[in-house]
Amino acid sequence: MSLLQIHWKKIVLLSVSIILVFCIFSYNLDAQGKEHIDKNFTQSVLVFGSAKSLNAVISLAQGTEVDLPFFTIAIGEILDPINDLIEQFSLVMLASMVSLGIQKIMLNFVATDGYNYILLVSIIAINIWILSGIRKYTRFSTLFFKLAVVLIFLRFALPMMGLVNEMTYNSFVKQEYNIEQLNEKIVQVKEDVNNVTNKTIEKKEDTFLNKIVEKFDKTYYTNQVQEYEKAVDNSSEYIVALIIVFIFQTILFPLLFLILLYYFSKALLRLEK
Repeated sequence: MSLLQIHWKKIVLLSVSIILVFCIFSYNLDAQGKEHIDKNFTQSVLVFGSAKSLNAVISLAQGTEVDLPFFTIAIGEILDPINDLIEQFSLVMLASMVSLGIQKIMLNFVATDGYNYILLVSIIAINIWILSGIRKYTRFSTLFFKLAVVLIFLRFALPMMGLVNEMTYNSFVKQEYNIEQLNEKIVQVKEDVNNVTNKTIEKKEDTFLNKIVEKFDKTYYTNQVQEYEKAVDNSSEYIVALIIVFIFQTILFPLLFLILLYYFSKALLRLEK
């Protein structure tokens, strides 16, 4: 047998170790991961602000009531389901921002020089341990090996999560659920509802004579209800779409990604050394 065939496992280990050390101290992967997390966080804050603005406008509209003889029009009642949905959406956005904030903190932690030097020492120790041909495994050495694998897993899983997440969104999600376009539609709904509310308030503040005439005419206010319905038309669809994409992008996908990498690392630990 050739020397390569005899020592191929050691050669692979040494090659992988060199690549790992290079990747650890290049920081290029970390910079890209941070960039995507920062972008998603800024985007989440923007959408969250749009949702809260729409919530405020709808709350104002819900307080608009008109009393006619034998008839009361609560103009804002048509907006109750939308307002409830927005409140639930706000909770999703809050969870998304918390998730992104935790990801950023953890990424900053594993990208520090101290963490990288601990990894470097661990990789050197593993190479010395295996390449030296020592076959006696103590409880401490086994624990050290497993800990080193976990540290390496954390070092690369966190920045990779941001990159793969962004790639998945751009390739498979953005065509169906474009966050920027959906946010613009939410802002437009807010402006439409606000315009209808302003017209209703202005009408209620009309002259005394017109008020007396209109006191017995519910047509105008019925039309206002129809305008509200038109203003919020499809808004539920926009909000639900945003809920789907943010749960996938900032909660579900990172969680599945970490679970997948965890079990992959666990499988590596079971290989014969």
